Amino acid sequence: MTSSQRRVDARAPAEESAEHIGERRAPPLARRRRAVAWLVAGKLLAAGCAGSGRAPAELHDCAPADVAAIEALLAAQAQAWTQGDLHAFVAPYAASDRMVFVSSRGDLVRGRAALEARYRKAYQPGATGTLTFDELDFRRLSRDAYVVVGRWHLARPPDDPHGRFTLVLERGADGFEIVHDHSSDSADG
Repeated sequence: MTSSQRRVDARAPAEESAEHIGERRAPPLARRRRAVAWLVAGKLLAAGCAGSGRAPAELHDCAPADVAAIEALLAAQAQAWTQGDLHAFVAPYAASDRMVFVSSRGDLVRGRAALEARYRKAYQPGATGTLTFDELDFRRLSRDAYVVVGRWHLARPPDDPHGRFTLVLERGADGFEIVHDHSSDSADG
């Protein structure tokens, strides 16, 4: 490619002549397909899914069986945490380094084993407290992926920490697994 070709390719669309713009346009059928794809993606993101405790009619595009499976996964996590079983608590996280956990302090942890090691360092046996999740809001991203936003609370006197979380879950061979977790502490004590 010559330097003049690079310059032509880098020009802003406003600098191009009308005939060049016409040559670059996709065929009408391809443009319609692209427009429909964007419209469907926008509707999925905008509609989302109702959170836990809401009427089933508000589930929009969420599959009720998927919502139930994710709620069961979260309930099992809360129970494992409360029992001090950190290994069972991290079991729903993807094992590979594609799983990312971001803490309140901005620490980035990749992979289930590293996450378990982080929790073992921070929480001594018998000092995990009672974990609950609520205000769950489900949003379907695709047939096999969801975002869940919610609130966590750890009954562990005297501090009783709590905060918000965002999870991305994907359906794997053994059901849903967490591939992204961003958890934040609330500053209102």
